[in-house]
This record gives sequence, structure tokens and C-alpha cells, in this order.
Amino acid sequence: MSTEQSSARVGVHVCGCDWDDADAVFRVLRAAFPATAADEWPDAGRPVDTQSDRPVVWSMTVDTREPGAQAPASRLTEPVNVDLYGTEPPIHQVRDVLGRHFSVATEEAVPGDQEMEVRMRLGPTG
Repeated sequence: MSTEQSSARVGVHVCGCDWDDADAVFRVLRAAFPATAADEWPDAGRPVDTQSDRPVVWSMTVDTREPGAQAPASRLTEPVNVDLYGTEPPIHQVRDVLGRHFSVATEEAVPGDQEMEVRMRLGPTG
């Protein structure tokens, strides 16, 4: 992987929700950034075991090098926590896309030496 490829990637972790809400977030991101590998979040359907008392973290890596078309409307049934990891410009791209599709209840940025982390609480739009 080239430096350009790795610096254009954003790790996205979604937690505090069920598969349907994670799927809503990831479908928006896959439509907005079509260079994201299809196997990052397959359309094959719901994972086998999602009914557990243990916390589940859904994750994918978004490739922001080629912005796509406007993502279709997507709805959350409940608020979700989203953590973004990567370099600053690509994180802002992903954050902006999520902010256009969902309400952003809280946002906190943790800067690093060359990368940063952004924590967001997304909610359903009114």
C-alpha cells in the first residue's frame, strides 16, 4: 500500500448499536466513498450472532481518495457512537458526510502527532 493510499484511509468503529444501525452508517460511507473495498462491509446480510450481552464494535476502513455520489437517505433507530481514526483531511471528509446524514449530538477530537481520533455520537435526524 502506498503512502497516499494509507493516508487517505479512515478507520471507522461503530458501537452501542445493533447491526441495522451500523449498516445504516456504513452504507452511507460506502456510497460516499466508492473506492472503499466491497469486502469491508459486505451486503450479504446480517451476521449470524448479534444477540449477545457483550458489547459489539462494527468496523470498516474507508478509502477517501475518490468521493462518490450523494449517499441515499439512511435512518438510525437509536443513537450510535462512532470513532474515526486517521489523518486530519480524510477524517474531516468522513465526518462531514456523516454530519449531512445524521444528527451529531456530541463530537470530541483527540489530536495526535500525525493522526487524530474523532469521537461522535450520531442520532436519527428529526
